[in-house]
Amino acid sequence: MSGSSPLYDDPELAAAYARVSAANVANAAYERPAVRALIGGVRGLDVLDAGCAAGEHSAWLVEHGARVVALDASETMVGLARERLGESARVLHADLAQRLPLADASFDVVLSSLTLHYLEDWVPPLREFARVLRPGGRLVVSTHHPYMTAAGVDDYHAVAPVEEGWNGFADQPVLVRFYHRPLQRIVSDVLNAGFTLRGLHEPQPTPDADERDPKLAARFRREPGFLIVHAEAARR
Repeated sequence: MSGSSPLYDDPELAAAYARVSAANVANAAYERPAVRALIGGVRGLDVLDAGCAAGEHSAWLVEHGARVVALDASETMVGLARERLGESARVLHADLAQRLPLADASFDVVLSSLTLHYLEDWVPPLREFARVLRPGGRLVVSTHHPYMTAAGVDDYHAVAPVEEGWNGFADQPVLVRFYHRPLQRIVSDVLNAGFTLRGLHEPQPTPDADERDPKLAARFRREPGFLIVHAEAARR
């Protein structure tokens, strides 16, 4: 994650987020299965989990044989990820809005899961991802689908802040701020950072989603919530 939010920085709320997101439909039966299917086999690969939160994706990557570096801007989330991952992955406190403390051309895959929508400017982190990827390395980014955020802004074509109260993490809704970004801007930012676009993917809820929460699963089929960008670093 990047930016400040009580949902990620407050210890009690961060623990609630980790617990809820581990099993809820949006993450466990919608975003994560689609992202992991797209990443494919990772055994023997060096993978950066950029915006690792409490380490759900990192744990899966380690389990499937990747060498993992995970980072997050929230010290609280870094603590939760370190507690979960132990010595199986290197976990860093780092802000995606800044230069990353990582060597050039040191990763085969960069995953950034549901993180970049907290940043107004995508170009600096995307350029950093391009820098740390090896030639031909892959980038997988999941983010809010513009369809989901368009109702919260006056101008669809602008990058603009959106605030929402998220339920399920405390007695009262927790205010979370992120940015709406039009599809054209998502694509142009990826291309301008030097990547070749391999695909845009709109995930489908898994059958498990229908069992967990049929109403939300049906909503995600009508109204896409997330978008996954798949890109490749330049072959230098």
